[in-house]
Amino acid sequence: MRRCIAMTLTLASTMTLQIASAASAIVVTAAWSRPATDTAVVYATIANNDARPDRLVAASSRIAGRVEFHESMATAMPMGSMNGMPMRGEMLSMKPLAAIGIPAHGKRVLAPGGYHLMLVDLRHDLKAGETVPLRLHFARAGWISVAVPVRST
Repeated sequence: MRRCIAMTLTLASTMTLQIASAASAIVVTAAWSRPATDTAVVYATIANNDARPDRLVAASSRIAGRVEFHESMATAMPMGSMNGMPMRGEMLSMKPLAAIGIPAHGKRVLAPGGYHLMLVDLRHDLKAGETVPLRLHFARAGWISVAVPVRST
């Protein structure tokens, strides 16, 4: 009986260490958002200090109905005109993502014009000086809580 208890405690402490080390492998820094109504954007830098890649697979915030992952990309516009006005240059578009990969021993920067999170169906307007609670779920590291300051750009 004592041997069974000792083995159970050893296994439990090993599992706790593995969970703690996996969670500390992901570090979120420089998170921020802008004042917004209805839908807000979140930017941050996500570093992965582990030897294995990870993926941001879900997110939630109590101030939003849902959190979505997107990637903005510039697409070259074909030469032409619209209503007689010449059009050239680039057009920005957004693509929804199921997950955002974080490379092993690397980082993923969520920034304007690239990867970002969208807080959709805000329960109240975001104002400068406010802090948004955000929970991020990584496939390997699990859940991480982040406080996102709202600042004027």
